[in-house]
Amino acid sequence: MSEVRLTLVATDRNDRPLSNLSPADIVVLEDGQPVPYFELRPAADLPLRVGIVLDLSDSTQKSWATVRNTLLQSLQQSMRADDELLVTAFNSRIEMERTVADPAQLQAALTHPRTGGLTALYDTLYHVCDQAMFTSDQAPHRSALILFSDGEDDLSLHDLSDAIAKAEVSGVAIYTVSAHNPKVRAPGDAVLHDLAADTGGRDFVAKNANQLQEALAAIDGELRTSYLLYYRPPEESGKRGFRRVYVLPTRGDGAQVRSRAGYFTAP
Repeated sequence: MSEVRLTLVATDRNDRPLSNLSPADIVVLEDGQPVPYFELRPAADLPLRVGIVLDLSDSTQKSWATVRNTLLQSLQQSMRADDELLVTAFNSRIEMERTVADPAQLQAALTHPRTGGLTALYDTLYHVCDQAMFTSDQAPHRSALILFSDGEDDLSLHDLSDAIAKAEVSGVAIYTVSAHNPKVRAPGDAVLHDLAADTGGRDFVAKNANQLQEALAAIDGELRTSYLLYYRPPEESGKRGFRRVYVLPTRGDGAQVRSRAGYFTAP
């Protein structure tokens, strides 16, 4: 690997995006060792490559109508001409997958998917993160998934670590949205948190349309104000391995910085 590329999200103490982060505001550690030279560039003007992943299994049917209607409204307002969406709906298998390049196509993409059944969450995430819009060597862009699910899986051949690793390799940040009362902890919340935390995304819980709209606005705000971090990695050993990267803020104003947990070296 000739260059490590990580996407960073910087927020203030109230989780609002920061648009003025500079290299002097962070320290980068790889496997505990400081990275002495790195570049930090704003990614605000980069197009988005976003996967919308919709869980249609039995456990999420009650919230489907609210998710669909709020998602349509939000994406039609926020999608730009150079953005690209991949909409995927799944239960025990992928029921629908469609690339959307125009907000006008969203209505058709989200109409009448088959709902109910078991849940192959990890297999679906693995599949979506392996799609060409994320893995091909395109012009610079920002990659993310927005997953609407309760975090439960009862069918996949892949496991949680497989899904996270595939997202890390593809440079995809996973944002998760679960529909239930935020004051009540649901069984799948820990899974959704791990998916988000390890890939540089963020997990949300929304109990109604207003909270869902707020979550989508927060996600869009982060994606539009993120940063790209570049540096040359240390010499590789020739074996495939995982290198853990920490990006730590040095500002004393409560700023927070998120990125994926690290990267895999090539054998």
